[in-house]
Amino acid sequence: MERTRKCALKDGRTMVVRPASPDDSSAVIDTVRSNAMERSYVLMEHYGKDVASEKAYIAGMNSSKELLVVADVDNEVVGCLAALQADGGRRPETAHTAKVGLHIREQFRGVGIGPYLLEYCIAWGREHGFKKLEANIFTTNQRSLNLFKKSGFVEEGVRQNRIHVGGMFISEVLMGKVL
Repeated sequence: MERTRKCALKDGRTMVVRPASPDDSSAVIDTVRSNAMERSYVLMEHYGKDVASEKAYIAGMNSSKELLVVADVDNEVVGCLAALQADGGRRPETAHTAKVGLHIREQFRGVGIGPYLLEYCIAWGREHGFKKLEANIFTTNQRSLNLFKKSGFVEEGVRQNRIHVGGMFISEVLMGKVL
């Protein structure tokens, strides 16, 4: 599998999908937070609280168990995808599974970035011997639910009223793709 891929977007621009480097730390945090601003309940446990901790996290990643790629358009990080081995690989019962998280800046949605990032992730998962990819998506994020379905993920269940934000209970869809 090529680590860096170029592809044409629906709007005619070229995107480069590549592994994140420590120099991308600030842009990755900004991309994740750009989603968090519109949906304050986006979880950020796997992303650094600051640039220094994110740099250390990226520098220490194990590429056979963890994936962090960025979508670069015109030398700007506009999206990122993380896939992390379930339970950090500590449990043999779940070591075959990777958890997937995807973030795309709002102004870059709908031009084909999401499908390319998921395609990259699926190829990476197969190459590294994973048998299953999983994603947890809030029911309020219909666009992501549709994207994952189009990429072959299936709904495996719903955690009702998973979180409580702004006086509202939000459920979470559990999605999976067997590789």
